[in-house]
Amino acid sequence: MKKLVLLVGLLASMTVFAQTPQATPATATTDTSNISKGPKQETPRHRRKMMWASADTITSGDYMMSIERVNDKLNAIRDSVKLSLEVMGAGRQLDKIAKDIAEIKERLGGRRARVNLRNLYLYQSFLDNLDEDNLLIRKYLTSTYNRFYRSKLGLKTVMKDSIFKRLDKDTIMAKQFDQRLDRMQRKWVRTDSMTRVGLNLLNELKMKVSDNSMNIGNMLNMIDNRLDKADMQLFGKEAPCLWQFNVPDTVNSKLYKSAASISLLEQKALAYYFDKTSLRRIVMLVVALLLLGWWWFKRRQFKNFRNQKAEFAFLHLKYINTHPVLSLLMVLFALIPFFDAYAPTLYLTGEYLISFIIASMIFYSQWDRKTWYAWIVLVVMFVVVSVSYVWVEPKLLPRYWLALLQIGVIVFAQRFYNRSNDKVSYRQWIRVSMYVTLLLAGLSILTNIFGRFSLAGIIGVASIFTLMQAIILPLFIDTVLEIIVLQIQSGRLRKGIKTPFDPTEVIKKLKLPLIAFAILLWVMMLASNLNVYHGISEWINNLLTSPRTVGSISFKLSSVLLFFIIIWFAHILQRLISFLFGETGNEAEDGSISKGQHSRLLMLRLLVLCGGYLLAVAASGLPIDKITIVLGALGVGIGMGLQNIVNNFVSGIILIFDGSLQIGDVIEVSGQSGKVKEIGLRASTLNTADGAEVIIPNGTILSQNIVNWTFSNEQRRVMIEFSLAGNELDANVISATINTTISEIKNVIVQKQPVILFTQVQEHSCRLTVRFWSNVANTDQVKSDALLHLNAAFLKKDIKMVYDNFVIQAVNVR
Repeated sequence: MKKLVLLVGLLASMTVFAQTPQATPATATTDTSNISKGPKQETPRHRRKMMWASADTITSGDYMMSIERVNDKLNAIRDSVKLSLEVMGAGRQLDKIAKDIAEIKERLGGRRARVNLRNLYLYQSFLDNLDEDNLLIRKYLTSTYNRFYRSKLGLKTVMKDSIFKRLDKDTIMAKQFDQRLDRMQRKWVRTDSMTRVGLNLLNELKMKVSDNSMNIGNMLNMIDNRLDKADMQLFGKEAPCLWQFNVPDTVNSKLYKSAASISLLEQKALAYYFDKTSLRRIVMLVVALLLLGWWWFKRRQFKNFRNQKAEFAFLHLKYINTHPVLSLLMVLFALIPFFDAYAPTLYLTGEYLISFIIASMIFYSQWDRKTWYAWIVLVVMFVVVSVSYVWVEPKLLPRYWLALLQIGVIVFAQRFYNRSNDKVSYRQWIRVSMYVTLLLAGLSILTNIFGRFSLAGIIGVASIFTLMQAIILPLFIDTVLEIIVLQIQSGRLRKGIKTPFDPTEVIKKLKLPLIAFAILLWVMMLASNLNVYHGISEWINNLLTSPRTVGSISFKLSSVLLFFIIIWFAHILQRLISFLFGETGNEAEDGSISKGQHSRLLMLRLLVLCGGYLLAVAASGLPIDKITIVLGALGVGIGMGLQNIVNNFVSGIILIFDGSLQIGDVIEVSGQSGKVKEIGLRASTLNTADGAEVIIPNGTILSQNIVNWTFSNEQRRVMIEFSLAGNELDANVISATINTTISEIKNVIVQKQPVILFTQVQEHSCRLTVRFWSNVANTDQVKSDALLHLNAAFLKKDIKMVYDNFVIQAVNVR
């Protein structure tokens, strides 16, 4: 029993001991874990800390991308700081400009009492050109310097990449990219060196630009001062009057001291001009080669024209047929004022002397001997006057000599004009130029008498130049006209057209522009010789290029003038383009030319006209938005009353490109019948059989039914009605006679058999209708020939045809 009680007590105590330790600690542990650890891992604050910690972690990939970014920037900077060939060329050009400035300064170095305005304007024009070149180089160097400077700043900031900077602190990662970092370091050093070298070079070039700009400015100021003084010297008294023999020649002695160096200074100016204008001579050489090449390809035609003078007399060739090469060279030398307006006097004298010698060779076969000898005297006077005023010293006896030269110019100019006859072209123009020469020569004598020696020299040289150039410029005009006429005839011969044509229309349309151009050349050379070309050209340039404002529209007179000039030339060219391709617009002369060729030329003329208008608008620089406003206003006018004009214009374009109506077609429209001579933009012209030219608006043609006899072919049916009478009328004989007779008539289309219809048949008479085909252009002639031949054929068979009330009838012969 005791054992049982002891066993129960032991089990109970073990049960209590086992329950107490498990319950209490387990409860405490579970509560602590649930309270302290579980909630801290799930709060948003903890999650944000984990996110920022992950974001701050830089991997090797991030470092690699940073290295690539820095490397790309270094490459871009290195490419931008490379010195191009343009920079080296700019340096050489700056040295050349500095050398040219030094040469001009050397030639203007000495003080000269005698004024040479031409050389001053020459050097001024060269300095202006040098200043423009220097300004362009300045702009280029400034933009290049700014690029280099931005690269320098970028080179300083390229290493400030945040990730790249942390790589320097991360020694472990830095060892991984050690080789790449070394290469980038060397690249940075080379790029920095290139940038510094480029900036230093650009600074040196900019200093050269500044030096050149200052030197050019100083030289231009010095020339302006000399030009201002020259005005006073020219009109001031440089030497005593010719009648003052006892007055001490103090001014003259000063001039004598400087006169010894005149020849050397003129030679220097000539050498400098010759050296600096090589490009102009290359252009003239290219033009000469083009003209001579044209002559070379036409040499056989020139030979034919010379051998068959009577056959080609209608061309009226005076110069280019007898002296082709010399005439072409004269065209080239006539353009001298456009190339050498500022040339030294000796240079112009040499060029014009060559042109006068060439003209003398041409005039020898054109003029009579008295006129030609008077011309040779003028050539000699030209040389003597030009050389004398360059080298003669302003002393008493030389001044008398120069006065005698001007008297000789007056005498021989009048003698040449009096001896010239109708063979001398443009005598009215030569007379005007002779009066100008007499006036200038008289002024030269007066200024020489009153001691204005330099002014007398300028006017004296201009006097002889004026007359001589006026004599040779007509040779230029006629030669250009003959070239165009010859080109027209060449095109006609190429197409097999040998009939003569009248070149009057071509000459009339081109002579006015050529005369205006020749007058411009004459005025330019006169102003250049009088040393007023620079001032006049600057005034005209300012007048034309100064902005003008009308309301909200701003424009320049040069743009407006260019607009009208281009349109004028477009109209002239579109009118004469057919002549250039060998067509004259005459139906009789252009009969062998197909309608397709006519239409293609018409389209070409339209394209030339439209292209001319578009080019005029583009070249004028007029604002397109303002033009659209004007066009809108014109639209109102069109709606009010210009619709007919627009209708005709649009209808003309449709007719040109539609193809239903072409030049040369025989049509009937608006009760008029004739051959289409021209399809214009507003109206078309018909040539009727009576010789009248009927002008029909294009809108009328397009709005009506048109009978086009030559749309698909040029065949037209001819119908004749007549009566025959005879004792024995056999239908087979009559039909055979008609078929045989009509087939033998010229311009009858024999491929189509005539149709013979008997409309009335009696015992001894019958009435017939005969239908056959012929060419449209010869319908009336074929009908006439058919009646004549049929009448003769029937008479041989004792059958007679009689005309009664315009109806052909036949009566019995017996």
